[in-house]
Amino acid sequence: FVLFCLVRTTRETSKSYQMILQYINALNASTKWRVVLASKSPRRQEILRNLGIEFDVVASTFEENISKEGVKGHEYAICTAREKAKEVYHRTTREEQEQKKKSNLIVISADTVVESFGNILEKPRDIQDARAMMEKHSNNSHKVHTGVCIAYNTNEKTTPELKHFSETTVVNFAEIERKEVDAFLATNEWTDKAGGYGIQGYASSFVKGIEGDYFNVVGFPVHAFSRELKIILDEIGIDSM
Repeated sequence: FVLFCLVRTTRETSKSYQMILQYINALNASTKWRVVLASKSPRRQEILRNLGIEFDVVASTFEENISKEGVKGHEYAICTAREKAKEVYHRTTREEQEQKKKSNLIVISADTVVESFGNILEKPRDIQDARAMMEKHSNNSHKVHTGVCIAYNTNEKTTPELKHFSETTVVNFAEIERKEVDAFLATNEWTDKAGGYGIQGYASSFVKGIEGDYFNVVGFPVHAFSRELKIILDEIGIDSM
């Protein structure tokens, strides 16, 4: 699956940095809008829940097989997040039509990858792959990119509007001894983690510091998301306090 994406981060064009807390009650009380998180990640669910947003979880079935050839890490993350959002949006719309339901959707999706020495690292295939990733991280810095896409419909459109952006955080690792790598791999924390680790878990002891958003490394850039969601809520007419 080769996907060519024209990626332009909204970070450069967005002028509003206000929070979204003043919109949450109205959004949750709305009978018109339904918020859907297109991810089964417990970390993303927890982060979104901590913002006070009520949502349903509909995991994407998009097969993450986008070609990495000539694609930068943040572009890859945005493209994958966009395809996840589109798949869940259209599937959920069909299901609501079959059930004779109708709601305006706000579908939120995200994809996180690690970029190390120019290589895009996703979730390890196996423990050997995880070992290779941790050895590459040792005494080095890498970038964590999270692409986010928000799909929503306005004016009864069947084709969703797509707002996408990315956030990048630099993570600096200390030197990791082989015994430490062995002990870490034995925890199985490396499974289902981009780059083979979670900064909020055992691997936190390897991290000397970060440059950027901590939550972005966990898998969901809270501030950037809040900034972009506010613009959408203003656009669709959700009232603030």
